[in-house]
Amino acid sequence: MENLDSLRDFIKSHPHIDSHAHTVLNKDDVHYNLEAIASAASGNTVLNSETSLPSLRVFNQLSEFYGSPCASWSDVEQTHEKLARDDYEGLIRRCVKDTDTLLLDDHLDVLEDVDVFKPFDWHDRLTTSPTKRIVQIEGLAEAEILYIAKTERRQGETVWDKFRKRFLDALDRAMGDQNVVAFKTVICSRTGLNVDPHSSDDTTLAGSLIRTLDLGTRSLGFKVEDKPLCDWLVQQTLKAISSRWRKLGSRATALQFDVGLGDKSMSLERANPACLQPLIAQYPMSKIVLLHSAYPFTREAGYLASVYDHVYLCLGGPFPMISREGQEKIIRESLELTPSSRLLWGTDSKFHPEGFWLANLQFRQALEKVLVDYVQHGDFNIPQAKKIAADILFETANTLYYLQLTPNIASNA
Repeated sequence: MENLDSLRDFIKSHPHIDSHAHTVLNKDDVHYNLEAIASAASGNTVLNSETSLPSLRVFNQLSEFYGSPCASWSDVEQTHEKLARDDYEGLIRRCVKDTDTLLLDDHLDVLEDVDVFKPFDWHDRLTTSPTKRIVQIEGLAEAEILYIAKTERRQGETVWDKFRKRFLDALDRAMGDQNVVAFKTVICSRTGLNVDPHSSDDTTLAGSLIRTLDLGTRSLGFKVEDKPLCDWLVQQTLKAISSRWRKLGSRATALQFDVGLGDKSMSLERANPACLQPLIAQYPMSKIVLLHSAYPFTREAGYLASVYDHVYLCLGGPFPMISREGQEKIIRESLELTPSSRLLWGTDSKFHPEGFWLANLQFRQALEKVLVDYVQHGDFNIPQAKKIAADILFETANTLYYLQLTPNIASNA
């Protein structure tokens, strides 16, 4: 009979698919504070978070990772900067160890300097399998709105007609790109998850687009945050995914929803994934992924993933941004109802490579604690626990995104 040490070793060493992350910095940049790894806060509130449980834990774990005692965050920053100067790629490789592949959202805001970030395919050198892309639909729309604002329209062509055609064409091109495995929407932090499952009429949508144009500029860009237009982007993406599913079956792409753990612009009341239920029911052939553990609404998200076959829950985000007990609670709540075949892992890391290392370390620690506890209480046996761990770390994402990968499992796992 297998012992618990074999389960612990399996969870610690099994390769994982990082099913939602962001590109790392091309070089150190003062605008991306290392302390932000442990907090979703911004501005001066990042400094306030230094005394939070997540921040204290991250501070201690980074000191251990660097192999040198740090007395302050300033020491942590200086050690990071030295390691990055000496061998930045080596630091990144160390941080993404055991990652089979990365699924990267490489969207940049208009004002962000593309040269500050590594291109998505640069990350191929770090992992066993090639990197894949996640396309943000609001970013896709904003690029087309900027183009429209800078070009003349043909005679008789309305601004809405031109935008609709250009967005749908861009969506279709992305659908056909073999490097694209998913789309993503940030509607949660724009207008909320209470998305209308039915499209507005053209007059309403044209007005929504005009308001978006009025609030932006050619030099600073445009931000899609008017509800009819935001809802329409989500509806059209789900329709396109449904159409592709009819043609390709399991090879169709998915739509990821940025849920929970947002910035202060997010309405907590409209961030509950329960708001998505009418939309989920309207598009049963479109695969939907709820990101960030839907924190603090993990239980509601787990319920949706348990009753709708096309809904999945990604457990990234709160690692390392909430306390150890909170992380363990997320895993327990997700397992209350949700099959492991509907649970997957993604770090949601961005900017600094240490975020990947911390997220993976803390997630595996929490997963080990919870699964070992369930085995000890007789809820399932060790082989069943290993199957759950393998599903969450690798197999669910492998199937969902049709990656067709094989995990390189050590012989002692």
